[in-house]
Amino acid sequence: LSTAAKNTATQRPVLLVPLDSRPPCREFVVNGGRIVGREIITPPTEYMDYYSMAGDTHAMRRWLAENMAEADAVILSIDQLLSGGLLAAREAHISADDIAALAAYLRALHASHPNVLLHAFYILPRAIPQDGIEGWRERRALLAYARLLGRAGEGLPIDVDEMERLRGAFPDDDLQKYLAHFDESTALAAMLIDLTEEGVLTRLVLGQDDGEEYSVGNLKKAELAALLAQKNIAPERAMIVHGADEIALSMLARIAVDKLRAAGGELPRVSLRYAGAVMDGAVFPFMAVSNDVTAREKIAMLGASLAEDGEDSDLTLFISAGDSNADTLGTRAPAAAAIKAMLAAGTPVALVDLSRHFHAEETLLPILIEKNVPVNALTAYAGWNTASNAIGTALSEALLYHCAMQRAESDEKRNAAAYANLAFLTGRIAEDAFYLKETIDRVNNTLRIAGYQNTADLDLTRNWRFANDLLVNDLNRRIRSYESTAACRAPFQQGDMQLRLVRSNIMAYYPWPRTFEVRLESQPAIEISP
Repeated sequence: LSTAAKNTATQRPVLLVPLDSRPPCREFVVNGGRIVGREIITPPTEYMDYYSMAGDTHAMRRWLAENMAEADAVILSIDQLLSGGLLAAREAHISADDIAALAAYLRALHASHPNVLLHAFYILPRAIPQDGIEGWRERRALLAYARLLGRAGEGLPIDVDEMERLRGAFPDDDLQKYLAHFDESTALAAMLIDLTEEGVLTRLVLGQDDGEEYSVGNLKKAELAALLAQKNIAPERAMIVHGADEIALSMLARIAVDKLRAAGGELPRVSLRYAGAVMDGAVFPFMAVSNDVTAREKIAMLGASLAEDGEDSDLTLFISAGDSNADTLGTRAPAAAAIKAMLAAGTPVALVDLSRHFHAEETLLPILIEKNVPVNALTAYAGWNTASNAIGTALSEALLYHCAMQRAESDEKRNAAAYANLAFLTGRIAEDAFYLKETIDRVNNTLRIAGYQNTADLDLTRNWRFANDLLVNDLNRRIRSYESTAACRAPFQQGDMQLRLVRSNIMAYYPWPRTFEVRLESQPAIEISP
């Protein structure tokens, strides 16, 4: 199987200009490409952003123009191409000249390579004021004021006295800078919609970063939705969605679904199921909409169809949204039993394991392990950061694997897809469950005890090696404990093969000078029985 995992792609590669240099934006897409046998070519590291340092946009544009002829598709982050990454884009001033120059560049790029499909995505501004606006109290008051602006813009009643009080808590220049950022972003997005209408862009996805129920961003998003309707651009060509970091992986999955359909395959059917009755309508942190709205949006974005109750489906998207304040803990044992039954029946299950407070105690995975559910039989697992990140990642992985197995023409390709998918799965379990819900807290606490107070801004010359030693030792200990469980050791079926995970073989380190991101790779060792 390890030999099959090295199977090279028979199709031309996909070029990826990532949103930024974090692993979800780059490595997830590369690893997703391995599932479907697609080589993903990424820019040289020196052209990319590094934490707060913006990427080299001029070098990036040259690299893209020089390498497009080698590919049959491009997944293109406009934030990286224009501003040098997501963090830089959050602070950037975008002039009319910047927008015009980018439009001219993209038109020329398409004219030079008309057969290379351009799949572009751009992240609309988040509600939180820019870091360049100084003063914690001022930024907090400005955000509260912006929420009221959002409510008023939707015609809802507001507390006028409170709005006036907040208005006096920050300088007028801060408000103008904040609002101008949304205006500039909307002008850029409108230009991208025009290029989609022209056919320069094959597909456009506008993502909303860290949304809220009421915000200035929501009002601007409504303007862009009206523009799409006015131009009558089909949803499969241009969509506005919730999320950011997972969008490139989702676009890769959509390309795979399109390839499957073009080869005569059927539209993938996804059954949607929740661990508890209240979880579908719950709105989780950093989200503007409920889990159910997000899930249905992702299913549509990826080109799949939602199977109604009782209908056959190709996979089940199972969402557990744990919230200790909402009495959802009692749903976990029945949910584990349901997943165990589905896996025993051969139903592919993509598990989204959300936690409102980002605590392991709210997640489903510990109960799956306790109940001896064969975790490695899951088709996908995700539980990181926001609901849109996790739902988009799990569904993308599951659909990539579905497309790979549907199109595989040999045992070697099926084996390669199975191995790549298991590597993706074990990596997500190690990071989303063990690192982000457990290890990160122990590392941060140890750093603080040692005198390093700001774990979001590590000094690489003094404590990066110390932090990495803490990470490796704690994560390896946790994974060894997991690998000794019956849930991990249980054999599982993949087509005609019975597989068993022997070791996850996780490698991890901090790619940026903060502990929130970890670069993690899994090269699992597997036993195979015919």
